[in-house]
Amino acid sequence: MYKIGIYVRESRDDNEQNYETIETQKGLLEDFIESRNLGSIVRTYIDDNVSGAGFERKGIEQLKSDVSKGVINLLVVKDLSRLGRNNAKTLLFLDYLEENDVRVITYDGRYDSLKDNDTVGIDTWYNERYIKDISRKIRANIRFKIQKGEYIGNSPFGYIKSPNEKNKLIVNQDEAKVVKEIYRLYQEGWGYSYIAGYLNQRGCASPSKSTWNPVGVRRILCNRVYIGDTVQGISERISFKSKKTRRLPEDRWVITENTHDAIISKDEFYRVQKLRDDKSVDSSPHKGVIHLFRGIVYCGRCGSAMFARMRKDRPMSYICSSYGKNGKSDCTSHHIKEKELIDIVMEDLLKLVEGIEADSKLMGRIEKLFSNDDSQVEIERLNKQLNLKLRQQEMLYQDRLDEKISEDLFIRMNKQLEEKVGLLRGEIQDIKKNSLSIPDTSEIVDMLKRKVSSDVITNEIIRTVVGKVVIFDSGDKYSAEIWGDLVASDDRERLTKSGGIIVEYNY
Repeated sequence: MYKIGIYVRESRDDNEQNYETIETQKGLLEDFIESRNLGSIVRTYIDDNVSGAGFERKGIEQLKSDVSKGVINLLVVKDLSRLGRNNAKTLLFLDYLEENDVRVITYDGRYDSLKDNDTVGIDTWYNERYIKDISRKIRANIRFKIQKGEYIGNSPFGYIKSPNEKNKLIVNQDEAKVVKEIYRLYQEGWGYSYIAGYLNQRGCASPSKSTWNPVGVRRILCNRVYIGDTVQGISERISFKSKKTRRLPEDRWVITENTHDAIISKDEFYRVQKLRDDKSVDSSPHKGVIHLFRGIVYCGRCGSAMFARMRKDRPMSYICSSYGKNGKSDCTSHHIKEKELIDIVMEDLLKLVEGIEADSKLMGRIEKLFSNDDSQVEIERLNKQLNLKLRQQEMLYQDRLDEKISEDLFIRMNKQLEEKVGLLRGEIQDIKKNSLSIPDTSEIVDMLKRKVSSDVITNEIIRTVVGKVVIFDSGDKYSAEIWGDLVASDDRERLTKSGGIIVEYNY
Protein backbone atom coordinates (compact mmCIF):
# COMPACT_ATOMS: atom_id res chain seq x y z
CA MET A 1 0.00 0.00 0.00
CA TYR A 2 1.56 3.28 -1.19
CA LYS A 3 1.57 6.74 0.36
CA ILE A 4 0.26 8.55 -2.68
CA GLY A 5 0.57 12.07 -3.98
CA ILE A 6 -1.65 13.37 -6.81
CA TYR A 7 -0.32 16.12 -9.10
CA VAL A 8 -2.75 18.11 -11.29
CA ARG A 9 -2.06 21.10 -13.53
CA GLU A 10 -4.01 23.19 -15.99
CA SER A 11 -2.83 26.25 -17.93
CA ARG A 12 -3.20 28.29 -21.09
CA ASP A 13 -0.66 25.89 -22.66
CA ASP A 14 -3.65 23.59 -23.08
CA ASN A 15 -5.03 25.80 -25.84
CA GLU A 16 -6.69 23.76 -28.59
CA GLN A 17 -6.76 20.60 -26.48
CA ASN A 18 -9.73 19.76 -24.25
CA TYR A 19 -7.80 18.93 -21.12
CA GLU A 20 -9.92 18.34 -18.06
CA THR A 21 -10.22 20.96 -15.36
CA ILE A 22 -8.39 20.66 -12.05
CA GLU A 23 -11.43 19.11 -10.37
CA THR A 24 -11.99 16.65 -13.22
CA GLN A 25 -8.34 15.57 -13.14
CA LYS A 26 -8.55 15.02 -9.38
CA GLY A 27 -11.70 12.93 -9.77
CA LEU A 28 -10.14 10.78 -12.50
CA LEU A 29 -7.00 10.10 -10.48
CA GLU A 30 -8.88 9.39 -7.25
CA ASP A 31 -11.09 6.82 -9.03
CA PHE A 32 -7.99 5.36 -10.72
CA ILE A 33 -6.21 4.88 -7.38
CA GLU A 34 -9.28 3.44 -5.66
CA SER A 35 -10.07 0.98 -8.48
CA ARG A 36 -6.53 -0.42 -8.34
CA ASN A 37 -6.32 -0.34 -4.54
CA LEU A 38 -2.91 1.37 -4.73
CA GLY A 39 -3.02 2.90 -1.26
CA SER A 40 -4.05 6.10 0.52
CA ILE A 41 -3.84 9.62 -0.93
CA VAL A 42 -1.65 11.72 1.36
CA ARG A 43 -1.69 15.01 -0.52
CA THR A 44 -2.84 16.64 -3.76
CA TYR A 45 -0.44 19.07 -5.44
CA ILE A 46 -2.07 21.73 -7.61
CA ASP A 47 -0.75 24.24 -10.17
CA ASP A 48 -3.69 26.13 -11.66
CA ASN A 49 -3.17 28.42 -14.65
CA VAL A 50 0.58 27.75 -14.62
CA SER A 51 2.68 26.97 -17.72
CA GLY A 52 4.37 23.59 -17.95
CA ALA A 53 7.42 25.12 -19.66
CA GLY A 54 9.16 25.90 -16.38
CA PHE A 55 9.47 23.95 -13.14
CA GLU A 56 9.36 26.96 -10.82
CA ARG A 57 5.82 26.19 -9.68
CA LYS A 58 4.27 26.25 -6.24
CA GLY A 59 2.82 22.75 -6.56
CA ILE A 60 6.09 21.25 -7.81
CA GLU A 61 8.09 22.93 -5.03
CA GLN A 62 5.71 21.52 -2.41
CA LEU A 63 5.95 18.10 -4.05
CA LYS A 64 9.77 18.18 -3.97
CA SER A 65 9.72 19.19 -0.33
CA ASP A 66 7.48 16.24 0.59
CA VAL A 67 9.58 13.82 -1.49
CA SER A 68 12.72 14.87 0.38
CA LYS A 69 10.92 14.21 3.69
CA GLY A 70 9.59 10.82 2.60
CA VAL A 71 5.95 11.93 2.85
CA ILE A 72 4.99 10.08 -0.38
CA ASN A 73 6.42 7.16 -2.34
CA LEU A 74 4.01 7.10 -5.28
CA LEU A 75 3.09 9.99 -7.59
CA VAL A 76 0.08 9.70 -9.89
CA VAL A 77 -0.50 12.14 -12.78
CA LYS A 78 -2.92 12.13 -15.68
CA ASP A 79 -0.10 12.08 -18.24
CA LEU A 80 3.50 13.28 -18.45
CA SER A 81 2.50 16.58 -20.07
CA ARG A 82 0.80 17.51 -16.75
CA LEU A 83 4.15 17.08 -15.02
CA GLY A 84 5.91 19.36 -17.51
CA ARG A 85 6.39 20.35 -21.14
CA ASN A 86 10.12 20.98 -20.98
CA ASN A 87 11.80 17.84 -22.31
CA ALA A 88 15.10 18.06 -20.44
CA LYS A 89 13.65 19.29 -17.15
CA THR A 90 10.88 16.68 -17.16
CA LEU A 91 13.38 13.84 -17.63
CA LEU A 92 15.59 15.27 -14.86
CA PHE A 93 12.60 15.52 -12.54
CA LEU A 94 11.66 11.90 -13.25
CA ASP A 95 15.25 10.90 -12.40
CA TYR A 96 14.99 12.91 -9.16
CA LEU A 97 11.81 11.05 -8.15
CA GLU A 98 13.36 7.68 -9.00
CA GLU A 99 16.49 8.46 -6.94
CA ASN A 100 14.22 9.22 -3.96
CA ASP A 101 12.34 5.91 -4.34
CA VAL A 102 9.16 7.53 -5.60
CA ARG A 103 7.27 5.53 -8.20
CA VAL A 104 5.48 7.48 -10.94
CA ILE A 105 2.36 6.21 -12.71
CA THR A 106 0.29 8.00 -15.37
CA TYR A 107 -3.47 7.58 -15.71
CA ASP A 108 -3.17 7.13 -19.49
CA GLY A 109 -1.06 3.99 -18.99
CA ARG A 110 1.88 5.27 -21.04
CA TYR A 111 4.33 5.50 -18.17
CA ASP A 112 5.24 3.51 -15.05
CA SER A 113 8.69 4.10 -13.60
CA LEU A 114 8.92 0.49 -12.34
CA LYS A 115 8.69 -0.87 -15.86
CA ASP A 116 10.80 -0.40 -19.00
CA ASN A 117 9.82 2.87 -20.66
CA ASP A 118 11.79 3.06 -23.87
CA THR A 119 9.54 5.80 -25.30
CA VAL A 120 9.52 8.17 -22.33
CA GLY A 121 12.09 10.47 -23.99
CA ILE A 122 9.95 10.59 -27.13
CA ASP A 123 6.83 11.40 -25.09
CA THR A 124 8.49 14.28 -23.22
CA TRP A 125 10.03 15.59 -26.45
CA TYR A 126 6.58 15.58 -28.06
CA ASN A 127 5.09 17.45 -25.08
CA GLU A 128 7.77 20.13 -25.48
CA ARG A 129 7.18 20.40 -29.23
CA TYR A 130 3.49 20.94 -28.53
CA ILE A 131 4.04 23.92 -26.23
CA LYS A 132 6.64 25.34 -28.62
CA ASP A 133 4.08 25.17 -31.42
CA ILE A 134 1.44 26.84 -29.21
CA SER A 135 3.94 29.56 -28.26
CA ARG A 136 4.65 30.21 -31.94
CA LYS A 137 0.92 30.49 -32.72
CA ILE A 138 0.33 32.87 -29.81
CA ARG A 139 3.22 35.09 -30.95
CA ALA A 140 1.87 35.16 -34.50
CA ASN A 141 -1.61 36.04 -33.23
CA ILE A 142 -0.28 38.86 -31.03
CA ARG A 143 1.85 40.22 -33.87
CA PHE A 144 -1.17 40.21 -36.18
CA LYS A 145 -3.15 42.22 -33.62
CA ILE A 146 -0.25 44.67 -33.23
CA GLN A 147 -0.02 45.14 -37.00
CA LYS A 148 -3.73 46.02 -37.03
CA GLY A 149 -2.96 48.76 -34.53
CA GLU A 150 -4.35 47.09 -31.42
CA TYR A 151 -2.51 48.06 -28.25
CA ILE A 152 -1.53 44.90 -26.39
CA GLY A 153 -0.71 45.20 -22.70
CA ASN A 154 -1.29 47.94 -20.16
CA SER A 155 -2.18 51.37 -21.49
CA PRO A 156 0.66 53.94 -21.38
CA PHE A 157 0.52 57.01 -19.15
CA GLY A 158 -1.85 59.54 -20.73
CA TYR A 159 -4.23 56.91 -22.11
CA ILE A 160 -6.76 54.31 -20.98
CA LYS A 161 -8.22 51.31 -22.81
CA SER A 162 -11.54 52.04 -24.51
CA PRO A 163 -14.50 50.31 -22.82
CA ASN A 164 -16.23 49.99 -26.19
CA GLU A 165 -13.45 48.96 -28.58
CA LYS A 166 -11.02 46.18 -27.68
CA ASN A 167 -7.35 47.21 -27.34
CA LYS A 168 -8.13 50.76 -28.47
CA LEU A 169 -6.45 53.66 -26.65
CA ILE A 170 -8.40 56.76 -25.67
CA VAL A 171 -7.00 59.89 -24.04
CA ASN A 172 -6.99 60.22 -20.25
CA GLN A 173 -7.50 63.98 -20.05
CA ASP A 174 -5.95 64.46 -16.58
CA GLU A 175 -2.78 62.51 -17.43
CA ALA A 176 -2.61 64.12 -20.88
CA LYS A 177 -2.20 67.53 -19.20
CA VAL A 178 0.89 66.20 -17.42
CA VAL A 179 2.32 64.82 -20.68
CA LYS A 180 1.87 68.20 -22.38
CA GLU A 181 3.51 69.92 -19.41
CA ILE A 182 6.54 67.61 -19.69
CA TYR A 183 6.99 68.47 -23.38
CA ARG A 184 6.57 72.19 -22.66
CA LEU A 185 9.11 72.22 -19.84
CA TYR A 186 11.65 70.24 -21.82
CA GLN A 187 11.45 72.67 -24.74
CA GLU A 188 12.04 75.49 -22.28
CA GLY A 189 15.33 73.89 -21.30
CA TRP A 190 14.41 71.84 -18.26
CA GLY A 191 16.27 68.53 -17.83
CA TYR A 192 14.75 65.15 -16.90
CA SER A 193 15.61 65.41 -13.19
CA TYR A 194 14.27 68.92 -12.79
CA ILE A 195 11.03 68.08 -14.60
CA ALA A 196 10.59 65.06 -12.33
CA GLY A 197 11.18 67.19 -9.23
CA TYR A 198 8.75 69.85 -10.47
CA LEU A 199 6.01 67.26 -11.10
CA ASN A 200 6.54 65.70 -7.68
CA GLN A 201 6.35 69.13 -6.06
CA ARG A 202 3.06 69.73 -7.84
CA GLY A 203 1.72 66.36 -6.71
CA CYS A 204 1.15 65.14 -10.28
CA ALA A 205 0.23 61.47 -10.72
CA SER A 206 3.03 59.36 -12.21
CA PRO A 207 3.07 56.20 -14.40
CA SER A 208 4.45 54.14 -11.51
CA LYS A 209 1.77 55.44 -9.12
CA SER A 210 4.53 56.58 -6.75
CA THR A 211 6.83 59.49 -7.67
CA TRP A 212 8.32 60.83 -10.88
CA ASN A 213 11.94 60.06 -11.77
CA PRO A 214 14.22 61.06 -14.69
CA VAL A 215 13.75 57.70 -16.46
CA GLY A 216 9.97 58.09 -16.48
CA VAL A 217 10.24 61.60 -17.93
CA ARG A 218 12.67 60.45 -20.64
CA ARG A 219 10.38 57.57 -21.68
CA ILE A 220 7.46 59.93 -22.18
CA LEU A 221 9.58 62.33 -24.23
CA CYS A 222 10.72 59.63 -26.68
CA ASN A 223 7.53 57.56 -26.98
CA ARG A 224 5.72 57.83 -30.32
CA VAL A 225 2.47 56.71 -28.71
CA TYR A 226 1.83 60.39 -27.89
CA ILE A 227 1.60 61.35 -31.58
CA GLY A 228 -1.05 58.69 -32.21
CA ASP A 229 1.22 55.84 -33.36
CA THR A 230 1.34 52.34 -31.91
CA VAL A 231 4.89 51.04 -31.48
CA GLN A 232 5.09 47.48 -30.18
CA GLY A 233 7.16 44.35 -30.63
CA ILE A 234 10.12 46.18 -29.08
CA SER A 235 11.15 43.11 -27.10
CA GLU A 236 10.42 39.40 -27.02
CA ARG A 237 10.94 36.44 -24.73
CA ILE A 238 14.19 34.62 -25.44
CA SER A 239 12.43 31.26 -25.41
CA PHE A 240 9.10 29.72 -24.44
CA LYS A 241 11.13 27.99 -21.71
CA SER A 242 12.35 31.27 -20.20
CA LYS A 243 10.79 34.43 -18.78
CA LYS A 244 13.79 36.53 -19.83
CA THR A 245 13.29 39.05 -22.63
CA ARG A 246 15.61 40.73 -25.12
CA ARG A 247 15.26 44.07 -26.90
CA LEU A 248 14.81 43.81 -30.65
CA PRO A 249 16.49 46.08 -33.24
CA GLU A 250 14.32 48.93 -34.50
CA ASP A 251 13.87 47.36 -37.95
CA ARG A 252 11.88 44.56 -36.27
CA TRP A 253 9.54 46.84 -34.32
CA VAL A 254 5.91 46.94 -35.42
CA ILE A 255 4.87 50.55 -36.00
CA THR A 256 1.29 51.39 -36.98
CA GLU A 257 0.56 55.08 -37.53
CA ASN A 258 -2.55 57.04 -36.54
CA THR A 259 -4.17 54.32 -34.44
CA HIS A 260 -5.51 56.65 -31.74
CA ASP A 261 -5.86 60.34 -30.83
CA ALA A 262 -2.57 62.19 -30.38
CA ILE A 263 -1.69 64.16 -27.25
CA ILE A 264 1.38 65.82 -28.82
CA SER A 265 1.62 67.10 -32.40
CA LYS A 266 4.17 65.45 -34.68
CA ASP A 267 5.98 68.76 -35.20
CA GLU A 268 6.41 69.20 -31.46
CA PHE A 269 7.44 65.57 -30.95
CA TYR A 270 10.20 65.63 -33.58
CA ARG A 271 11.33 69.05 -32.40
CA VAL A 272 11.83 67.51 -28.96
CA GLN A 273 13.75 64.57 -30.45
CA LYS A 274 16.05 67.05 -32.17
CA LEU A 275 16.58 68.84 -28.86
CA ARG A 276 17.31 65.53 -27.13
CA ASP A 277 19.99 64.72 -29.71
CA ASP A 278 21.51 68.17 -29.38
CA LYS A 279 21.40 68.12 -25.58
CA SER A 280 23.45 64.93 -25.50
CA VAL A 281 26.51 67.03 -26.36
CA ASP A 282 25.58 70.09 -24.30
CA SER A 283 28.50 70.86 -21.99
CA SER A 284 26.29 72.87 -19.65
CA PRO A 285 23.03 70.98 -18.96
CA HIS A 286 20.18 72.72 -17.21
CA LYS A 287 20.88 72.88 -13.46
CA GLY A 288 18.00 75.04 -12.33
CA VAL A 289 18.99 78.13 -14.37
CA ILE A 290 17.55 78.26 -17.87
CA HIS A 291 19.72 80.15 -20.36
CA LEU A 292 17.86 82.94 -22.08
CA PHE A 293 17.98 81.52 -25.62
CA ARG A 294 17.94 77.83 -24.76
CA GLY A 295 15.89 75.86 -27.26
CA ILE A 296 15.35 78.70 -29.76
CA VAL A 297 18.80 79.48 -31.25
CA TYR A 298 19.96 77.41 -34.25
CA CYS A 299 22.95 77.02 -36.55
CA GLY A 300 22.28 78.50 -40.02
CA ARG A 301 24.49 75.99 -41.86
CA CYS A 302 23.35 72.59 -40.52
CA GLY A 303 20.13 73.47 -38.66
CA SER A 304 21.30 72.00 -35.34
CA ALA A 305 20.32 73.64 -32.07
CA MET A 306 23.03 75.72 -30.46
CA PHE A 307 23.81 75.22 -26.79
CA ALA A 308 25.09 77.57 -24.14
CA ARG A 309 28.77 77.39 -23.22
CA MET A 310 30.20 78.96 -20.09
CA ARG A 311 33.98 79.18 -19.74
CA LYS A 312 36.04 80.70 -16.99
CA ASP A 313 36.68 84.42 -17.45
CA ARG A 314 34.66 84.44 -20.69
CA PRO A 315 31.13 85.72 -21.31
CA MET A 316 28.21 83.32 -21.85
CA SER A 317 27.93 82.30 -25.48
CA TYR A 318 26.31 79.73 -27.78
CA ILE A 319 27.91 77.29 -30.25
CA CYS A 320 26.62 74.79 -32.83
CA SER A 321 25.93 71.40 -31.20
CA SER A 322 27.15 69.48 -34.27
CA TYR A 323 30.44 71.34 -34.06
CA GLY A 324 30.60 70.70 -30.32
CA LYS A 325 30.12 66.98 -30.91
CA ASN A 326 32.24 66.28 -33.98
CA GLY A 327 34.28 69.41 -34.58
CA LYS A 328 35.03 70.95 -37.98
CA SER A 329 34.26 67.69 -39.80
CA ASP A 330 30.55 68.47 -39.27
CA CYS A 331 30.25 72.24 -39.02
CA THR A 332 31.83 75.47 -37.72
CA SER A 333 31.23 76.86 -34.22
CA HIS A 334 28.91 79.75 -35.23
CA HIS A 335 29.97 81.28 -31.91
CA ILE A 336 27.73 84.09 -30.69
CA LYS A 337 27.78 85.93 -27.33
CA GLU A 338 24.55 85.93 -25.36
CA LYS A 339 24.91 89.67 -24.71
CA GLU A 340 24.83 90.38 -28.46
CA LEU A 341 21.59 88.45 -28.82
CA ILE A 342 20.06 90.18 -25.80
CA ASP A 343 20.89 93.63 -27.22
CA ILE A 344 19.26 92.78 -30.56
CA VAL A 345 16.09 91.31 -29.05
CA MET A 346 15.72 94.02 -26.37
CA GLU A 347 15.95 96.76 -28.96
CA ASP A 348 13.24 95.08 -31.03
CA LEU A 349 11.08 94.38 -27.98
CA LEU A 350 11.08 98.01 -26.94
CA LYS A 351 9.89 98.93 -30.43
CA LEU A 352 7.26 96.19 -30.32
CA VAL A 353 5.71 97.17 -27.01
CA GLU A 354 5.20 100.75 -28.18
CA GLY A 355 2.77 99.50 -30.81
CA ILE A 356 1.68 96.34 -29.07
CA GLU A 357 -2.00 97.33 -28.83
CA ALA A 358 -2.27 97.01 -32.59
CA ASP A 359 -1.13 93.36 -32.59
CA SER A 360 -3.85 91.20 -31.01
CA LYS A 361 -1.96 87.92 -31.59
CA LEU A 362 1.12 89.12 -29.72
CA MET A 363 -1.10 90.74 -27.11
CA GLY A 364 -2.68 87.36 -26.44
CA ARG A 365 0.72 85.75 -25.90
CA ILE A 366 1.79 88.36 -23.39
CA GLU A 367 -1.55 88.25 -21.56
CA LYS A 368 -0.99 84.53 -21.11
CA LEU A 369 2.55 85.21 -19.87
CA PHE A 370 1.34 87.54 -17.11
CA SER A 371 -1.84 85.71 -16.18
CA ASN A 372 -1.70 83.12 -13.41
CA ASP A 373 -1.60 79.91 -15.50
CA ASP A 374 -0.69 77.78 -12.50
CA SER A 375 -3.67 78.80 -10.37
CA GLN A 376 -5.72 75.68 -11.12
CA VAL A 377 -2.76 73.40 -10.41
CA GLU A 378 -2.18 75.16 -7.09
CA ILE A 379 -5.88 74.91 -6.18
CA GLU A 380 -5.81 71.17 -6.85
CA ARG A 381 -2.73 70.79 -4.65
CA LEU A 382 -4.34 72.72 -1.80
CA ASN A 383 -7.59 70.77 -2.16
CA LYS A 384 -5.66 67.52 -1.69
CA GLN A 385 -4.20 68.88 1.55
CA LEU A 386 -7.65 70.07 2.64
CA ASN A 387 -9.24 66.66 2.02
CA LEU A 388 -6.43 65.00 3.95
CA LYS A 389 -7.03 67.24 6.99
CA LEU A 390 -10.79 66.60 6.83
CA ARG A 391 -10.18 62.83 6.78
CA GLN A 392 -7.86 63.23 9.77
CA GLN A 393 -10.67 65.04 11.59
CA GLU A 394 -13.08 62.18 10.86
CA MET A 395 -10.58 59.62 12.17
CA LEU A 396 -9.96 61.74 15.26
CA TYR A 397 -13.71 61.99 15.93
CA GLN A 398 -14.08 58.21 15.54
CA ASP A 399 -11.18 57.60 17.94
CA ARG A 400 -12.93 59.78 20.49
CA LEU A 401 -16.22 57.87 20.05
CA ASP A 402 -14.33 54.60 20.54
CA GLU A 403 -12.67 56.14 23.64
CA LYS A 404 -9.20 55.52 22.20
CA ILE A 405 -8.15 59.06 23.15
CA SER A 406 -9.09 61.40 25.99
CA GLU A 407 -11.44 64.36 25.55
CA ASP A 408 -8.63 66.84 26.32
CA LEU A 409 -6.41 65.34 23.61
CA PHE A 410 -9.33 65.33 21.16
CA ILE A 411 -10.07 69.02 21.78
CA ARG A 412 -6.42 70.02 21.43
CA MET A 413 -5.80 68.03 18.22
CA ASN A 414 -9.12 69.03 16.67
CA LYS A 415 -8.37 72.72 17.29
CA GLN A 416 -5.06 72.38 15.39
CA LEU A 417 -6.83 70.64 12.49
CA GLU A 418 -9.59 73.29 12.41
CA GLU A 419 -6.98 76.05 12.16
CA LYS A 420 -5.20 74.27 9.30
CA VAL A 421 -8.47 73.66 7.47
CA GLY A 422 -9.36 77.34 7.80
CA LEU A 423 -5.98 78.45 6.44
CA LEU A 424 -6.23 76.10 3.45
CA ARG A 425 -9.74 77.27 2.59
CA GLY A 426 -8.56 80.87 2.80
CA GLU A 427 -5.62 80.22 0.46
CA ILE A 428 -7.92 78.57 -2.07
CA GLN A 429 -10.33 81.50 -2.03
CA ASP A 430 -7.48 84.02 -2.46
CA ILE A 431 -6.09 82.16 -5.49
CA LYS A 432 -9.54 81.98 -7.07
CA LYS A 433 -9.99 85.74 -6.66
CA ASN A 434 -6.54 86.57 -8.05
CA SER A 435 -6.89 84.22 -11.03
CA LEU A 436 -9.95 86.18 -12.17
CA SER A 437 -8.06 89.48 -12.34
CA ILE A 438 -6.04 89.74 -15.57
CA PRO A 439 -4.04 92.95 -16.18
CA ASP A 440 -5.43 95.19 -18.90
CA THR A 441 -3.46 96.09 -22.01
CA SER A 442 -1.78 99.21 -20.63
CA GLU A 443 -0.71 97.38 -17.44
CA ILE A 444 0.81 94.53 -19.45
CA VAL A 445 2.67 96.92 -21.71
CA ASP A 446 4.04 98.81 -18.69
CA MET A 447 5.15 95.58 -17.00
CA LEU A 448 6.91 94.36 -20.12
CA LYS A 449 8.60 97.73 -20.69
CA ARG A 450 9.85 97.77 -17.11
CA LYS A 451 11.30 94.26 -17.44
CA VAL A 452 13.01 95.03 -20.74
CA SER A 453 14.31 98.46 -19.69
CA SER A 454 15.73 97.15 -16.40
CA ASP A 455 17.36 94.11 -18.04
CA VAL A 456 14.98 91.79 -16.14
CA ILE A 457 14.48 89.44 -19.05
CA THR A 458 13.89 85.68 -18.89
CA ASN A 459 13.75 82.71 -21.22
CA GLU A 460 9.97 82.72 -20.84
CA ILE A 461 9.67 86.35 -21.94
CA ILE A 462 11.94 85.77 -24.93
CA ARG A 463 10.05 82.63 -26.00
CA THR A 464 6.78 84.53 -25.77
CA VAL A 465 7.92 86.98 -28.43
CA VAL A 466 10.72 85.16 -30.30
CA GLY A 467 10.08 82.07 -32.42
CA LYS A 468 13.68 81.27 -33.32
CA VAL A 469 17.11 82.83 -33.78
CA VAL A 470 19.37 81.55 -36.59
CA ILE A 471 23.11 82.30 -36.70
CA PHE A 472 24.88 82.33 -40.10
CA ASP A 473 28.66 82.46 -40.50
CA SER A 474 30.12 84.01 -43.64
CA GLY A 475 30.30 81.33 -46.32
CA ASP A 476 27.18 79.48 -45.11
CA LYS A 477 24.97 78.61 -48.04
CA TYR A 478 21.33 79.33 -47.29
CA SER A 479 19.31 76.09 -47.38
CA ALA A 480 15.67 76.55 -48.35
CA GLU A 481 15.13 72.89 -47.44
CA ILE A 482 15.97 73.70 -43.81
CA TRP A 483 14.76 77.28 -43.45
CA GLY A 484 12.10 77.63 -46.15
CA ASP A 485 11.22 81.29 -46.77
CA LEU A 486 12.67 82.56 -43.49
CA VAL A 487 14.88 84.95 -45.52
CA ALA A 488 13.81 86.75 -48.69
CA SER A 489 15.52 85.56 -51.89
CA ASP A 490 17.22 88.93 -52.44
CA ASP A 491 18.96 88.74 -49.02
CA ARG A 492 20.24 85.15 -49.20
CA GLU A 493 23.33 85.95 -51.29
CA ARG A 494 24.29 88.77 -48.93
CA LEU A 495 23.78 86.43 -45.95
CA THR A 496 26.10 83.82 -47.51
CA LYS A 497 28.74 86.44 -48.21
CA SER A 498 28.77 88.24 -44.85
CA GLY A 499 26.90 86.04 -42.39
CA GLY A 500 24.24 87.41 -40.06
CA ILE A 501 21.68 86.89 -37.32
CA ILE A 502 18.05 86.19 -38.23
CA VAL A 503 15.37 86.66 -35.57
CA GLU A 504 11.89 85.28 -36.26
CA TYR A 505 9.24 86.88 -34.03
CA ASN A 506 5.88 85.40 -32.99
CA TYR A 507 3.70 88.06 -34.63
